[in-house]
Formats: sequence, C-alpha cells, structure tokens
Amino acid sequence: MKPLFRLLYPLYRPHWKLVSLGVLAVIAVNALALVPGWTTGKVIDLLTGARKGSSLLYLLLAIGGYLGVLWGLTLTRAFLMVGMRLTLVVASRRVERDHRAILTQTILTWDLSTLQRHPTGELMTYFTEDLNRLRNFTGPVILYGLQVVCLTLFTAVLMLLTHVKLALLSLSPLLLLGPISYLLRQRALRQGHAQQAAFADLSAFLQQVYPYLRALRAIARPLALSAEWKRRVEHHTQTSLAVASTEGYLQPLTTFFVGMSLTAVLIYGGLEVVAGRLTLGTVGAFSMYILQLLFPLGALGWLISLIQQARASAERLLTIQHTEPQLTYPPISRAKPRGTGWEWENLGFAYEEGRWLFRGLFGCIRSGEKVALSLPMGMGKTTFARLLIRQMDPIEGHLTFGGVPLPQLSRADLRRLIAYVPQQPILFTGTIAANLRLVAPDASFRLLWQVLEWVGLAEEVNALPKGIHTDIGIWGQQVSGGQRQRLALAMALLRRPQALILDETFAPLDSEKIQEVLTNLQRHFGEATWLLITHREEVRPFVEEWLTDFQAFLPKASEMGAR
Repeated sequence: MKPLFRLLYPLYRPHWKLVSLGVLAVIAVNALALVPGWTTGKVIDLLTGARKGSSLLYLLLAIGGYLGVLWGLTLTRAFLMVGMRLTLVVASRRVERDHRAILTQTILTWDLSTLQRHPTGELMTYFTEDLNRLRNFTGPVILYGLQVVCLTLFTAVLMLLTHVKLALLSLSPLLLLGPISYLLRQRALRQGHAQQAAFADLSAFLQQVYPYLRALRAIARPLALSAEWKRRVEHHTQTSLAVASTEGYLQPLTTFFVGMSLTAVLIYGGLEVVAGRLTLGTVGAFSMYILQLLFPLGALGWLISLIQQARASAERLLTIQHTEPQLTYPPISRAKPRGTGWEWENLGFAYEEGRWLFRGLFGCIRSGEKVALSLPMGMGKTTFARLLIRQMDPIEGHLTFGGVPLPQLSRADLRRLIAYVPQQPILFTGTIAANLRLVAPDASFRLLWQVLEWVGLAEEVNALPKGIHTDIGIWGQQVSGGQRQRLALAMALLRRPQALILDETFAPLDSEKIQEVLTNLQRHFGEATWLLITHREEVRPFVEEWLTDFQAFLPKASEMGAR
C-alpha cells in the first residue's frame, strides 16, 4: 500500500474536508444497516412471546412502533448514501483530474531522448490502463472498501454483544475466506501483470502500424500484418482469460462459506431455542446479519484485486513521475543572446558507444547568414540540426547560440528564437486552422491566411470545400507530403522566429513551388539566420549560393561514414 499512499496522499490532502464528510456518511450508513436485522429479531420475539389473550391493539402498536423507527432510519440512511457518493465520488474525480494534469505536465517536460526511451504504446497504457486502475481505487475501492470494513466490524460487534458463542460459531467459517481470497488474488495479480504487458504490446503495435497502414500495405504482405495482429490479440485474450478464470472462483467460494455460517446459526441456534437458552428472534436476527455479510464478503475478493492492480499501477506511475529528463533547462535564460548565429567547438555525437556519427567539428553560422548543407543520407544532418535546437546534447564539445551556451537558455527562449521543421513533421487530428493555432492560439484568420500565403498554400487551401476549416485527418494523413511539410513550415513561421532550420522541407516540392516559397521567405524572413538541409540534387540549384562544404564537417563526416 505504500506506493498508493505516496501517490495519492498529496492529491487527497487538498480535499480532506470533502473526504472526511464522506467517511462520516459511510460510518452512519453502515451503522444504520444493522437496524433491519435488529428490528426483525425484536418483532419475532414480540410475536412469539405474546401470550394467548394478549391485546391485539398492543401488539399492533408495538410492531407499528418498530416498523416506524425502521422506516424513518431507512429514509435517513438513503439520504446519507446520496451524501456518501456526492463526497467520496466527487473527491475521487478531482483527484483523477489533478493526477492526469500532473502526469501530462511531467511528460511535457521530457526531452526527446527521454521520450524515445518510452514507446508510444507504453505512454498510452499509463493514460488508459494505469489511470483507470487508479480510478477504480479512488472510486469503488475507497467507497465500497469503507463500507465493507464498517459493515463487517459493526455486524461482528453486535453479534458478539448479542450472543458470544453463536457469534464465534457463525463467524469462524468466514475467517477462512480471507486467506483463500488473498491467495487467489495474488495469483490474479501475477496474471494481471502479464495481461497489462500484453495490452501495452498490442497498443504499441497499433500505434506504430495504423498511421502508416496505407504505406505498409504497399511494402508488406497484408496477410503478414493480419497474422501478426491476430497473434498479439490472441496473447492478450489468453492473459485476460487467465485473470478471469482465477477470479471466477471467488464468488462461489464466498457463497459457500456464507452458507456454512448460516447453517451453523440455524442448527446451533435452533437447538438453543429448543433448550430455552435463546430466543427465536435472536436466531432470526443472526440469520439476517449473516446474509447481510454476503455483500461485503463477496466484494472482498474483488476489492483486493482492485487494490493489487492499483498498487502495481501506482508503482509504474510513480516511476514515470520521478523520471528525470536527460536535459534540463533553466526557468529563465541566464544570459540574453547577442545575435542569432551558432558556434560549435570540438563537437561530437554518437548514438552507440564507440560508433561516432561525427567528432571534432569546429565551425559557425553567423547571424543573418544563409547556409545550405547538402550531404548524403546517414551522415548526421538531422542529428546536427537537433543539437542546434537542443533536442539533444552533444557527447563532446560545446554549442552556443548568440554567444550563449545552449544549456544556459530556457526552453521557452530556444523555441521562440529558433524554428525547426523536421523531415517528418507531426500534424494533429483537426482542421488546418486548429493545427496552426496550436502554435498561436490567439492568431487571427488574417494572420493564418498570411502564413499560408508565405508557404504557397493559400490557393490550395482556398480551393478546398471547407477552406481553412478542412479536417486533415489523423496526423495529417489526408494531405500530401508537400502540403504536410508546408503546413509545418507555416506553424514555424507563426512564431516569427529569428533563426530557421529547415530539414528536407523542400524535398517533396516541385521546382516552381520551391522558388515561390524561398522568394516569400527571403521577403519576410530575410534577416533571420537560415540553415537548409537537403540531400536531393533537385534542390541544390535553388540554394547554390548558400551551399557550404563545411570544411571542418564534411571530411570528418565522410571519414565516419567510411568507417
């Protein structure tokens, strides 16, 4: 329970008043739950104790008095049950909301390297499976768990106060139910971990395949994809059935042990009534108390299962929340850049130990300079670009922007000053306008159309049936590669950056469109620092005047590639 306490205590603390009212309501509700059994026993004793010739009016008044009290307390209990749910359930939803916000904020602080260590399917599992299991704890487990504890405790105490020997005899079979339920739930928990891993694997496969399904169908056999999907689904099905099979024993076992307790009450209680040492009303009340325990004891195994699942999820969520990003940024830049150029010294980077992508690079891009870097694929162009915007840190050497070391600049300043359009830009489900406004939420439609004009998309968007309100599909799959690149460029330009890094942005475009976009960029962002990266020969004529051989970069890169 320690992981659950560590995770939930800070979240519940702001809502302690609401939770306290809910706990008091639960205690009152379950205390009043004993009234029907107690009333039944009293009425039975009243009727069996009535002598021949007793006043019928007296009996009716007495029974009516008991029933009146019973109805009044039952009505009170109903109102308290509503209050119980309005407090504990509301508190659980607030805790879930706060925790989801914390988890989201944690992941948003991660850098690229940290994100790449956690596959998309795994992250989806945190926000779906793990948060759902935690919600089951904050909702059903706390609500029904308190009810189970209170009702069982109150019932056992009342039974002991009424008749100790009968209480011990009737409760002893129920004591065996706890250990058996615990062992079954431990087995179910182990199987649940396998089920969770299978779900994460299934989710990861779906996340990887679905966005590129059309492309994969062109290069992979459809039957192979289908067979792989069926294999993963079958594995998840089998692990789920294993959990369900284990949990299927719990309800029958609960009914069996409750039946044994009820049998003990009826047999021993009947003998005691015949011997005159016990009243029939007491046996009737005990029978109702045992039947009343059917719910809490039946729910016990289910609650234990939810607790175990929530504990496992809490451990995973705590691990995520305490995962420190590899890169840290100061909240405020420690110095103001004195320009918009880069300079690097002895720069080196390797994805694997001993296998350098490049090493020992010295060079600079001056403020306002336009540089085009053309190298073959696999030579480290994209990695170099990611180092310039500090998505990653170099293994060796130093990088500065405007004379300030990159680690001394805040994330906000880096993203404001430098715009990066990657080779494979990510767009989101929604309209063209909605995607653009992810960058500038308050941007006017006039400004949105202006940036579309800059990237040569205004006419194409205007020709669409819904114009700028056209839905581009999941991850922008409903637009062409060239349109996707230019939409990403438009999003970058909305921030009015002072430095531009364009990684293969012009690769999908024809000559006329390349010329149009470059002309617009020169007109509106001519004073900015540019780095254009390409390996396509078709693009070279348009950036010939900016091409550099990177005297320090090319020989080293070629050498590394040869190795």
